[in-house]
Amino acid sequence: MSLPPRSRMHRLARAAVLGLGLVAAPVFAADAADDEDESADTVTGAPSATRATKSGTKKPAQVVQQIDDAALSKHNAQLAKHAGKPLPPITYLASEWLSVPPEFVHECRQGLDKIFLRDYKGAKAQFDKMAVVHRGWGVGTVGQVLVWQALMLENFDFKYESQYQTAHRASRMELEEALQIPGNEAWENFLLAGILGIESIHLMRQEEFAKALNRGYEAMKAVEKTQKLAPDFTDINLGDGLFNYWVSVVSKHTKLIPDMGDKRELGIQQLLLVERSAVFLQPPATLALTFTWVEEGKKREALKSGLRNHRKYPDNIINNQVLGRVYMYNRMYEDSERIFQHVMKVDPKNQRAHYYIARLYLRWGKLKKADSHLATYLAFTDIDNNQRADALYYLGSLRMRQKNQKDAEKAWKEAVKIAKHERSKKRLEKLKTKKK
Repeated sequence: MSLPPRSRMHRLARAAVLGLGLVAAPVFAADAADDEDESADTVTGAPSATRATKSGTKKPAQVVQQIDDAALSKHNAQLAKHAGKPLPPITYLASEWLSVPPEFVHECRQGLDKIFLRDYKGAKAQFDKMAVVHRGWGVGTVGQVLVWQALMLENFDFKYESQYQTAHRASRMELEEALQIPGNEAWENFLLAGILGIESIHLMRQEEFAKALNRGYEAMKAVEKTQKLAPDFTDINLGDGLFNYWVSVVSKHTKLIPDMGDKRELGIQQLLLVERSAVFLQPPATLALTFTWVEEGKKREALKSGLRNHRKYPDNIINNQVLGRVYMYNRMYEDSERIFQHVMKVDPKNQRAHYYIARLYLRWGKLKKADSHLATYLAFTDIDNNQRADALYYLGSLRMRQKNQKDAEKAWKEAVKIAKHERSKKRLEKLKTKKK
């Protein structure tokens, strides 16, 4: 039976929001800001303290930080039943929800913790060991998927594409075979939703938008199956929280996604619930909330979220790249500098840190340092054209600050040439208007 038109559009929008990576969209949006225009540091490009409606008027943002107290109270009561047992109480709850042994849950949590701590060798060893003991459960190959993706997201590149694709194919095959055998369906669908969502974001980064949408749609089907099988499993709310918040933001600014109404507050409640009570996905929920608070114009709240992950995982490069920018948005430039320098100390080969710290120095007015780091970044031969164009845009802004309009135009023209860079195009158009 076919879905009615609105239901089809709703599911398509839901898949688009998750499948095309609105989890990661704020990463790109923050890159899209002018060197001094903090109001552009949002997904939509709208001022972060207001919301533009389709009628063109603007309303103050009203979303406040709150959590579903009833859901949290229920969760805490369930945890209390397992207090005093050998493993953390949450592992026993997850065991009940997902029908897997609590020891298995605990080992998975340990492996994920190693990833967040950047102990990639330790994480791989942990998941490989589990794969032998729990053959056919998908945990070994999914662990590899997570490790290779984390390594690529640290630098926003595709250096481990071959290893990632091998792990992705193996994990999907193993999970699809496992789903043919009764038992563990909630766990298997949860893992399947995860790897399909990761693949969707990966394809989106490669601008394979049609394929990304398809993977996102498949991921949503696995999410719905997990929700049906394990309705109390908090982690699965991460997808709905992201959807409810970001579809509300984006649908107000584009005709490509139907207007679903304003569900930002609901989305934030769901993300907060995951952050406080999830089994596996607390750190990703906190990272998602960091982006959400930036979008809401709550930059101090964004800083609290970034610091919450930083205290637990001080060397996590993905979180630190975001935290450094949040410090920058809060005009805490010395702290921002310290974080980006720490990233380069933890991983001297990280290229992306040079781009972010150059943006910091440009805002800070330390033009020589900005120039040096942009030169370092643009000297890398393996960054893609979109990233190079972003750097060229800021190089043009830097040259204008240095009263060198000729070289500014040169940088912006190169950005337009290699990636049809819209912001560079606008800056060139402004220069033409001034000349007239």
